[in-house]
Amino acid sequence: MGEDLAETDPPATIPADPRRGRAITACCLAAAALGDPDLPGERKARALMTCLGVLAATHPLGRAPSMARFRAGLSEPVGALLPRDVDTSGIAEVVLLDAEGRFTDEAEDLCAEFLVPSAALDQFWPWDRMASEQEERRIYEVLRRLTEADYVRLRAELVEQPVGDLRTLRRTWGSLLPQFYEPVADWPWRQVRGWFFACPDCRWPMRVLGKGSIVDVRCEAHARRGVMYTCRVENRTGKAPELHPAGERARLVPAQPATKESLAVSRVVWRYVTLPGLLECGIRDHAFGLGADVEMWPHRDRYDLEIELGGQSWCVDAKAWASPVALGEALRGTRPAAPGLVIVVPDHQRSSLDLLQHMIGGSGYRAATMKGILAELDDAATVSA
Repeated sequence: MGEDLAETDPPATIPADPRRGRAITACCLAAAALGDPDLPGERKARALMTCLGVLAATHPLGRAPSMARFRAGLSEPVGALLPRDVDTSGIAEVVLLDAEGRFTDEAEDLCAEFLVPSAALDQFWPWDRMASEQEERRIYEVLRRLTEADYVRLRAELVEQPVGDLRTLRRTWGSLLPQFYEPVADWPWRQVRGWFFACPDCRWPMRVLGKGSIVDVRCEAHARRGVMYTCRVENRTGKAPELHPAGERARLVPAQPATKESLAVSRVVWRYVTLPGLLECGIRDHAFGLGADVEMWPHRDRYDLEIELGGQSWCVDAKAWASPVALGEALRGTRPAAPGLVIVVPDHQRSSLDLLQHMIGGSGYRAATMKGILAELDDAATVSA
């Protein structure tokens, strides 16, 4: 999300009906698979089954098309495959596969409008990857239209307030902010008897694992650092469930009711905005404490921080990728957005730092851990004192 874009674009919104988007995307992916003569039959069948499952979930119970109807409908006006209660204005007559079974130009246009990457059609991405990519693109489409000041403000909100109730979010920023959130009530895998627990590190709802009278509760990102608990499911008193620490960094957190008004940022926002934002804001706060001049997400997030302290300067890009090797592959061969850009990774990836530096050093980047960059700032402050 780092391009320098014009500030005159009109405000954007994430589509109001996610069912419509999922249904259309599923039909497009299925048509791309069915229309590829070189795709092996087994992979074609697997793609069609997955897409039909996604489409069926958007229909009322018992109203989804059969597999035979689904396959035939891909060569007919697509509106007949979509749920009757979604808006099909302008798209109902679009045919995805022509008379020879090839993906149509109209279908390509529909994919572009619904933020389906061409690579997803060519490579037949799994549904989870497709949905994640679409969500990230939708978020980007909203962020790119904000003024630079509003961009910085929104990024900070998504980092500092990953959980909130609907009314508070609306008071904070009208209808814009809630677009990035989803009801926790819709996430049963993050609840114990209708209650959820926010991670003490990232403040996002933790996952509940296991069955029986005692379950595990842990943060997807911070479990390896000791944010793990157990919780007794049965409770004869009717009180909120309580966590019991099972890891070294398991500070106690209270249960919160998972009502329809209780919202949390979507997983994509949490993964690609909130988590790296924790690193970014941690560096910012440390630098401010040393008396540094700090600019957050300059030039519409070409990188994350620009720091001036003791006659020295740093341009920093914080990354919270699960795989340092994948990060290195993504950066290798690209040009840094600023000379000597420092790529900062979490401290638990310290063992991969030398490999990451080897992968990206030739392109002009420098790699550091969170502790490493904070130590550099400390040294600069000491020299200038």
